[in-house]
Amino acid sequence: MGTTVRLCSCLALLGTFVIEDPFYCSEPPDHRQLAIAHLEQGNFDQALMSARRATRQHREDGSIFLIVALAHLGRERADEAFAALAQAAILEPENTQIHATLRQIFGQEERFDAAADVYEHLLERHPETAAGLVGLGWALLRLGEEERGAELLRRGIDAGDSTVFARVQLARLYAGSDSLEQVTRMLSEAVEIDPDNLELLLALGEYHLRSGDDAAAVENLGRALQGSDQPAKVATHIAQLHYNLGSPRRAIEYYEKAIAIDPDQPMVLNNLAWTYAEEELQIDRALELSLRSLKADADNVVYLDTYAELLYKRGQHDRAIAMMRRALEIEPEDGEHYTYLREQLEKFQLADSRL
Repeated sequence: MGTTVRLCSCLALLGTFVIEDPFYCSEPPDHRQLAIAHLEQGNFDQALMSARRATRQHREDGSIFLIVALAHLGRERADEAFAALAQAAILEPENTQIHATLRQIFGQEERFDAAADVYEHLLERHPETAAGLVGLGWALLRLGEEERGAELLRRGIDAGDSTVFARVQLARLYAGSDSLEQVTRMLSEAVEIDPDNLELLLALGEYHLRSGDDAAAVENLGRALQGSDQPAKVATHIAQLHYNLGSPRRAIEYYEKAIAIDPDQPMVLNNLAWTYAEEELQIDRALELSLRSLKADADNVVYLDTYAELLYKRGQHDRAIAMMRRALEIEPEDGEHYTYLREQLEKFQLADSRL
């Protein structure tokens, strides 16, 4: 990702606004908007000049110092940029948009040590500030100091952090230690703050499944499905969750929902057909589903394997062998699936020889 694209993405996160043509207005343009326009065009020297003028117009506006920082980054002057970021944080220590932008900038630059310095300085000026505690905790996690980072994130939450960010960071940390109860608690708190967040609902539903709380899983996954503008995609995701967690029949239920919404998804048709094959259910329907996936992508060896497996289960070994030979003609000998496909062919041939 180029410098200009990175900087514009930070501006978008900050929620800045550019007038259509700031250079040809009947009234003198705001220097803040001029600086943003220059940033978007990659004119970093002019952006810095306008941003400095804007700081004189808006002395207490921390977002102006973010613009200064972005201009310095465009000029590849990281130290000056980090100093401006520190000033932005100090001016507005609880501005959630500013802190989200700070984290994005430091993350893109992969300078978590500098982020830690900024937040240490902020906490010297504003002790026990929730955003400062959370920001320092996040930076320390990225630096591998998990114990202290987690402690600071928890302190930030106790100090009144009202965003989902700290809770999601802790949930990810707990997930790595397989602490399902703590993961679900953090994600539940995050969902209370942002009840329509699709990713949170799916993650919470997954961890309810992992912890065996099926009722809560159904509730949260159902909310995700109902609230999504891409229900087929969400139903497929939920199906894969169930399949990966050892519940193939629940996976079938959600795959069926997905193709009822969008019947022309070859990958979903294939996955549903394969799951039916594994469970030895509705083999005729599974064959029809598999054939539909092959019509969409006739040279897909995964789809050919599913169709061959279903033919094998119906006792049509000669057709299964022919289908598998076709798959092996397509798959190179050093391909990802070649060894498995050879084993499938041998399985079919052995079954045919016993007749």
